[in-house]
Amino acid sequence: MSSRSRGRILRRLSVVFGFGLLFAAVPLPGLTFATQSVGATAEVPAAVAMTPQQVAELQAVADEPIGVDRVVAADVDAGTFTAIGFTFDAQPSAPVFARVRDANGVMGKWQELEREDAEGPDPSSSEAGRSGTAPMWVGAATGYEVSLSASDARGAQVVTVHDELHRSIAASTDVAGAAIAAPFTIGLRSAWNARPPKDTSYATTVKMAVVHHSDSGNNYSPSQVPGILQSIQAFHMDGRGWSDIAYNFVVDKFGGIWEGRGGGIDRPVIGAHAQGFNTNTVGVMVIGDYTQATPTAGSLESVARVIGWKMSLHGSNPSDTVAFTSGGSPKFAAGQVVYLSGVVGHQDTGLTSCPGSIESSLGWIRSRAQEWTSWLRATASPVGSLDSLVGGSASVTARGWATDPSTSVPPNVQLSVAGRSVTVQANRSRPDVQAAYPAYGANTGFEATIGGVPPGKQLACVVANDADGGTPLSFGCARVNVTDPTGLSPTGSIHQAVGMIGGFRITGWTSDADGGGSRVVTVLVDGVATQSATTDPLGGFNITRAGVLAGRRELCVQVANSGPGGQDAIVDCAMVDVAGFPPQGNIDDFIHDGRYIALSGWAFDPESLGSINVEIYLDGRRVSTVATGRFRPDIALAFGMGERSGWGAELWALPNGSHKVCAVADNVGGGADQSLGCRSFVVK
Repeated sequence: MSSRSRGRILRRLSVVFGFGLLFAAVPLPGLTFATQSVGATAEVPAAVAMTPQQVAELQAVADEPIGVDRVVAADVDAGTFTAIGFTFDAQPSAPVFARVRDANGVMGKWQELEREDAEGPDPSSSEAGRSGTAPMWVGAATGYEVSLSASDARGAQVVTVHDELHRSIAASTDVAGAAIAAPFTIGLRSAWNARPPKDTSYATTVKMAVVHHSDSGNNYSPSQVPGILQSIQAFHMDGRGWSDIAYNFVVDKFGGIWEGRGGGIDRPVIGAHAQGFNTNTVGVMVIGDYTQATPTAGSLESVARVIGWKMSLHGSNPSDTVAFTSGGSPKFAAGQVVYLSGVVGHQDTGLTSCPGSIESSLGWIRSRAQEWTSWLRATASPVGSLDSLVGGSASVTARGWATDPSTSVPPNVQLSVAGRSVTVQANRSRPDVQAAYPAYGANTGFEATIGGVPPGKQLACVVANDADGGTPLSFGCARVNVTDPTGLSPTGSIHQAVGMIGGFRITGWTSDADGGGSRVVTVLVDGVATQSATTDPLGGFNITRAGVLAGRRELCVQVANSGPGGQDAIVDCAMVDVAGFPPQGNIDDFIHDGRYIALSGWAFDPESLGSINVEIYLDGRRVSTVATGRFRPDIALAFGMGERSGWGAELWALPNGSHKVCAVADNVGGGADQSLGCRSFVVK
């Protein structure tokens, strides 16, 4: 089949199914919008004194005695909000209660809000802001009432969290390497549409974990968890003035683990979860109010799991006793040395009841987390990052870092390209990696260079081999541009590469410093030579190809050297998305003679230039499979492909009665098997 006739099927089908099935080779910048939680701050409305009976009602749900000097303020038409909390000029002197009105106008029950001065940035931190309560997640409410002491009401502010439509901007963090994957699922910030942090600060290590609860409702579904995280982040950032959500990790009651504060799940990010104890700790919060409720087994396992993994990265042990110098908290003055377990509850570092009933499970969490830490160290594969992979003059160089947490022996890093390879040890000085991961030591860097590499876009791959025989770490493969020091090899560029239904179209130009005129170019699809053509006298090419399996495909253009010097070169590569499509075909002829039938027709799949199978079914049961291959010039003329798309089948000795015979073309790539039709007949 000529390239012109092959191209006709692509043009015909692209017209039929529209330009929406054409995919540009170069991705365009994305512009997406998503719902985002934002906190709005306002002064608490004018308050009125509560009656003794109303105070008694509050006392029934309070965790501690409350005084009679109580006032109540209300805004029953505050607009729709998902969470609410309150901030103050100084720490509230008495309990704070709130209740909200739902969309039906029904006012709910009073709920005591935890006063959070034990939770927050360290006093010396730039994040330090107003005192406040924990946010109360309400799902959807339209009004509220708040009960305070009369003295606390002066200067009090209300923070309501609203959902707004904002352009989605992905937060990025400069790390001395890619985040080190955990052996379990962690819902990253992108999964809950987190806002970028205002600022990120790092400690030197993680030597202790502090467990919290959110002191909010327990009646939530899995689908509501991202919204809860958004509302907490909005309250912390907009209401309290913090840089980000306070906690490093969040666990829901279903056992889901979520990335909290940004900056890298594997790095010692300083949180705002335990005042005076934020530096060199990891804060893990369980969504819910566990003042009375019992945490689920799944949530406790996930708390232990993420703590065990996090502490294994930083060379710490959950079961150790830690000497910790307080940075200043309501419980421990700044500079006071406190001896604590490797896993503690928030109440162990501050004047709070957090994490409620989870405190009684800390012994189990500590032991289970240590099991995870020990197991991860014993079975650890290399970790690290490929910082750069670049081509030079007949050479390729890879730089990065790697280490094997299970041994002190530096791993070997192998660079492979164009049939060549070189191995080096990852033992160069990397102070930036040591600063981010002190447990890994100072000498984890590597630099590997291969010379004598052919010119063009070469595929280079980098692997760190496990020092004690475990699973290696693959840094992946990438195309790098290798230049010819002689300058005599072909050069060129892809002007446009477009994926279509079952194929592609690619255009561009080539040049050869010591060879003029036309030259042969070959298109490689995923590294396999697929289509060759001759350029025009000026070196331009325009190639269309059918019969390509659907999916994301790499197209590379290899140019044959046409001068006395130089060598063949892959001059450029591009990615295209080839669209799938089901087979086409029909039953053209059907013959019935007594107990004999014959049927024939045509079938082809736009994603294949070869034959395809046609299955024959009699009364719903497959009885035969035939392959296409008969000459059908009419199909080639009509569709631009399918010259050998004809098929035929015969069935003999059929029993008496009514029958139905059908033909189905087997799908090759994208799409599905396609019915070619059925015929009914009677055998007497």
